[in-house]
Amino acid sequence: MFNQNHFIMKKLFTLFAAMVAVVALNAQTVDYELMGYVANTQSQDFINEINLSLTDDLNPVVILYNNGPDVPNANDTIFFDISIEGNMIGSMMGMGSNMAQLTAGNAMYISGQSPLFTAADMEGMEGSFQFCYTVRIGGAAVDPVSSNNQACITINRGTTGINEIAEGEVNVYPNPATTVINIDNAEGAQVSVFDINGRMITNVESASANQTIDASNFAKGMYIVRIANGNNVITKKVSVVR
Repeated sequence: MFNQNHFIMKKLFTLFAAMVAVVALNAQTVDYELMGYVANTQSQDFINEINLSLTDDLNPVVILYNNGPDVPNANDTIFFDISIEGNMIGSMMGMGSNMAQLTAGNAMYISGQSPLFTAADMEGMEGSFQFCYTVRIGGAAVDPVSSNNQACITINRGTTGINEIAEGEVNVYPNPATTVINIDNAEGAQVSVFDINGRMITNVESASANQTIDASNFAKGMYIVRIANGNNVITKKVSVVR
């Protein structure tokens, strides 16, 4: 188990993107949403945990979505607050001018200066702990919905490596789903469903060979289905629509 008292910071984690200050005349309304984490800046498959050896660096990649209607003013500051086990330890930040291309209805990958944490920075951290980004705007712009501004992921550091199940062994469908999610070939595995903020929605301790998950009460959006059998784990992304 991770003991936060063992976490000794080696440097200040306030990271700056390139900034261009332009005077803004009107306050903008921008509903930013942190959708969840992906393996890299080419991936579209969400993950809910990252496994690190004691020599690996950490630089999580999160997807930021603009629900609109605007983009921030060029001189507004965009913060990505970093917390571990609920304790804020620093921020990445940049100017609204850097976000001008993220117009309403579009998403972009967000990651720190590489690496965000080196292995040396994480000396004393071993086990599992929760890492979170929280996006916020400083300045004239307003984000009217704060409930979708945080995304968290589990970091497993220095623990036994997890081997992925071969993709063809497990089938999760339909995608998108409406009222039910089917999981084939997962007999005896633990099946858990998480929302994009890492909250567990439902859990089946020992699945049947043709397991079904009732999704009729799920809110529309993106979910992660995690199938774990011993040290073998696979995650699948499923959308729920209405």
